This record gives sequence, structure tokens and C-alpha cells, in this order.
Amino acid sequence: MSNRFVKELEHHIPFTFFGAVSGIVLMMFFQNISYGSAYRAFYVFHPLHVFLSALVTASMYKNYKCAGDGRICPVWAVLAVGYVGSVGIATLSDSLIPYLGEALLGMPRRHVHLGFI
Repeated sequence: MSNRFVKELEHHIPFTFFGAVSGIVLMMFFQNISYGSAYRAFYVFHPLHVFLSALVTASMYKNYKCAGDGRICPVWAVLAVGYVGSVGIATLSDSLIPYLGEALLGMPRRHVHLGFI
């Protein structure tokens, strides 16, 4: 089991690194946009992030739970895993962690940004 975990990490580290670096570059590029534009961008990109997260979560579930032994996954199970997995992770990464950063930096108008789909 730990061997599989290390192998998965080796495959995902390049994607994680690319995502982190591209996020930092985009923050630097858009650091002077207006509050209104940033607010609207959040409500465009957050649902996109949740959707992509659901797609990957559901694919991983289907790949490892059902495809390995030739079973067919029930559609409802794939959708449920994708939804629950993505909403949980997206809420953590897009809502709670930024709030903690705002609180640590003492930023004005801080609040938890909850976006549900």
C-alpha cells in the first residue's frame, strides 16, 4: 500500500508543481485588478475548479475501484464520489485556507467564501 502511495505521489508531483507555479504567476499578473473584477472572477473560477476536481475524483474512483477488476461502477456511485470529494476538497482549498491566510495577514473584510454547486 505505501509503495502505491509513493508511486501515485511521483505521478502527481509535476501536476501539483505546475498548478502551484501557474497560480502564483497568475496572482502576480492580476494583483492590481479591482475588487469587483476579483469578486466576479472568483464566482467563475470556483465552479470551474469544483467541476474539474469532481471530474478527476470520479475518474480516480472509477479507475481504481471498478476498472481494475472488470466491474462496472454504478453511475450514481461515480457521481456521488465526484461530488462529495470535489466539494470537500474545493471548500478546503478555495474557502477555508484563504480565510486562514486572510486572518493571519490581518486583512480587512475577511470572511469565509463558501461556494456550493
